[in-house]
Amino acid sequence: MPIRLSVYQGMILGGLVCLLMTGCSPADCGGRADGFSPALRGKYFGQKAPGRVPQAFAPSVLPIAGVQHCFPTFDRSGKEVYWMNFNLETRKGVIMTMKVEQGCWTSPQVAPFSGEHNDHSPVFSRDGKRLYFVSARPGGYGRGDIWYLQRTGTGWSAPQNLGSPPNSERSDIQPSFTRDGTLYFTSELEGSQWNLGIYRSRWVDGRYQPPEVLGSLINTAGADYTPFIAPDESYLLFASSRPGTHSVETDLYISFHNDDDSWTQPLNMGEAINNGYSVSFPWLSLDEKFLFFDRFNDSTDAFYWVDSRIIAELRSAQH
Repeated sequence: MPIRLSVYQGMILGGLVCLLMTGCSPADCGGRADGFSPALRGKYFGQKAPGRVPQAFAPSVLPIAGVQHCFPTFDRSGKEVYWMNFNLETRKGVIMTMKVEQGCWTSPQVAPFSGEHNDHSPVFSRDGKRLYFVSARPGGYGRGDIWYLQRTGTGWSAPQNLGSPPNSERSDIQPSFTRDGTLYFTSELEGSQWNLGIYRSRWVDGRYQPPEVLGSLINTAGADYTPFIAPDESYLLFASSRPGTHSVETDLYISFHNDDDSWTQPLNMGEAINNGYSVSFPWLSLDEKFLFFDRFNDSTDAFYWVDSRIIAELRSAQH
C-alpha cells in the first residue's frame, strides 16, 4: 500500500532538527543516511519521563502527519514500537514500526507483515511474546478480526488468526488482555453512537469463551470504545462520548472492578487529560510506569503520556 509523502517528510524534518540542534550526523548511528534523526537513542526515543501532567510524546518523531487513531505500543525494553497510520485516500490502515539497532532508532517503516491489507490496532501482549493487531485480510471470520504474531528466535512468526470466538462476523477490534488471558475489545453494538461497545471474552481451559457485552454502566447510548484492561483486571480505561465529557467528542474514563464482577460508576479522568477534540486509545506501558493516550484534532493525532500513578490517585478519589 502506498504511504503518503508526509511519512517521508517527517523523516527528513527529524533529520534537519537533529542536525541544527545537536550537530549530529548519519555516521553517529552506524552511517545511516536516510535523513531520519540519527541522535535518537534510548528507551522511548530517549524522551524525558512525564510527571503527573500529561506531556506530548516525542512530537518531533511521532506521530507521522495524518491519522493514527491508536497508541504507540512499545515492547518491554522500550526499544521497539508499533503503531498504525491510516491513509484517508485509500481508507486503509498500515502498521508502522521503529526499533533500536546498533544503539540508535531506525527510521519509520511499514512492518514486514503489513501494507497489503487494512491493518490496525497493534498491541503487545503482557509478556511481550506476542504482537496482536486487527486486520481485514483473507482467512478471517468477519469485517475485522484479531490476529497475532508470535515472537521467535529470529523475529516474528507469520500472522495467525486468534480464532472464533472471540472473532465473529462483526468487526472485532482494539484488543486488550489481562495477565491471565482474558480479552477486552471493541465490537459492534446496535443502538449506541457509532454502533460501538465494549465486550469481554474469558480465557477458560485453553479456549476463548463467547464474548459478553459489558453492562449498562460501561456501555451507554454514547460511543464506548478503545478499552484498556489492567493486567490484574482491577480497572478499565476507555473512551466515551457519554454526558459529562470535557472534549468535543470523547473523553477517557476509568471504572474499577469489584469483587462481585460488577463495575464502579465510570469516573471522568479530568481536564488535564480530557481537553482535546477527541481523547481515546489509553494504553499502559508494559513496565506499568506510563499511561499513553491519543488526542485527535483537525484531522491529525498527537500522542501523550503521563505518569501512571494518576490511576492510583483516581482510585483514592473515588473511594
